Amino acid sequence: MRLSLILRESIAQVQKLIKDDLNILKVDKYVINLKAGSGGSGLARYDGVGGRGGNIYFVAKPSLAFSDIKKRLKNKMKIRAENGESATKTSLIGQHAKHQLFDVPIGIEVVNRTDNTLIARCSKPFHRYMIARGGEGGHSKMSYKSVFEYRLQKKNWITFRGARGETIDVELHLKLRPNIGLLGFPNAGKSTLLKALVPEKSVKIADYAFTTVNPQVAFWKNETDDGEFGEPAFTLSVADLPGIIEGASMNRGKGYKFLKHLEYADVIVMVVDCQGFQLKNELDCPFRTPLESIALLNREVELYNEKLAKKPVVCVLNKIDTLDSEQLTSISKLSSALVSGKWTDEVPDTMRPKINMRFEHVVQLSAKSGEIKQFKKVLALMRNHLHALQDVKEETERQKKVRRFI
Repeated sequence: MRLSLILRESIAQVQKLIKDDLNILKVDKYVINLKAGSGGSGLARYDGVGGRGGNIYFVAKPSLAFSDIKKRLKNKMKIRAENGESATKTSLIGQHAKHQLFDVPIGIEVVNRTDNTLIARCSKPFHRYMIARGGEGGHSKMSYKSVFEYRLQKKNWITFRGARGETIDVELHLKLRPNIGLLGFPNAGKSTLLKALVPEKSVKIADYAFTTVNPQVAFWKNETDDGEFGEPAFTLSVADLPGIIEGASMNRGKGYKFLKHLEYADVIVMVVDCQGFQLKNELDCPFRTPLESIALLNREVELYNEKLAKKPVVCVLNKIDTLDSEQLTSISKLSSALVSGKWTDEVPDTMRPKINMRFEHVVQLSAKSGEIKQFKKVLALMRNHLHALQDVKEETERQKKVRRFI
């Protein structure tokens, strides 16, 4: 089974990971101080060797809630491994320390906070990932040996101090793995589209920017067992991300915090306001046309991570109910240009991306009206790009029915 399918095994796992009744992701990063065990001291006179210090391992476990990490560490956000035992006259080989194991949800990424490098991507179930290495025990051949003296029974004994264990601050990042990731500027209508797609979902909707402050996940199921569009029944996870702004790739407006949740999305749905976008109604705040909005969103994604710009994209031109006939004609021309790939010809050089997003489909709709049948049809057509979720209970019932006919 491919890794992506394992990570999307069931709806229940996704809900457990977030652990919120409304599937709103309130916490997606923790900072933890790790200190691996130091090696025990060796005994030079008798060629004694100190025991190795304990390593710190993270173990990827399914069905763990990310928010439980803080509770399991009792809010101290520290993990310590034991030191190795020192060599003695009666025990020339010091005992190695036990390793410290800490369970984390599957898919968590561990980053060294000092140099911002990835230490481990905990994606393999039940696998141990070494995060901090314990120090080697002291012995006579240590090239980095540190010699000191101490007095015992009025004699001078020389010991070789063991190496210190690694001490690092790490960031634990939770990155959503949705089938569909909604991307757009503030107030483009992403939450309204999510509500139209999943009416039973509790979604905050308002006519001002930054209505959505935390990523939230909903699950869309096609309406009939045979599939409304001739497809077998399936379920897709949809992540509604807070609106990003120009400069998001440089972390303006917490861009890193939101864009990271697109990294594992199967498909990006770019939601664009057909009327254009202006963050604030002020003279120094530029107005962006729908075409410029698309170009700038493409550019922000590209600057954050070029791989994201190469994902399949569905462009939703929203709020067509607010346009007059002339504007509708302009939007239709834009749709054709997006599908043909020639849309960048009219984009100013300062906004033009280097890697043009590949628009698989372009849909014109009014999410507010709830008339999104064409959008649902597009999602069904995108099945070759998607890894649909399974509902464990429904799958069990389906297997029981099959057995009855065998």
